[in-house]
Amino acid sequence: MNEESTIKLTDFDHLTGDRHLQMMKAALPYVNASGQRFLSILVKLQELRRTIALFDRGEASELGAMSLDGGRPRSPVDMLNAVKPYASQQEQEFIDMVCNLMEGLRIGSQYQQDMMLQEAAGAAKRRFT
Repeated sequence: MNEESTIKLTDFDHLTGDRHLQMMKAALPYVNASGQRFLSILVKLQELRRTIALFDRGEASELGAMSLDGGRPRSPVDMLNAVKPYASQQEQEFIDMVCNLMEGLRIGSQYQQDMMLQEAAGAAKRRFT
């Protein structure tokens, strides 16, 4: 079994597909070549039609609301962690490395800001004493 056969559906797939489209996809290997082509195109057209309708109805905001918690600002690290389950093992390790680097940079920046605030507070204290 290859890695692609273990891919799970995303929230977007749940919004643009349904069990009937999944059934048609599952039937593809049992149809002759010209039937596979027709069925594949039909499935993708249905998914495209549902995607267009999703945005036309203004329901695309569901994409953002589905898995996000309480309106907390989202970061690039959050996006990388959302993408990670669909990546290969090597890609997941790279994503982890990038996330760790970004977190280190964030902590370093926060430390630098804290030090600058402490220096400013010390200077202000000296000025008024």
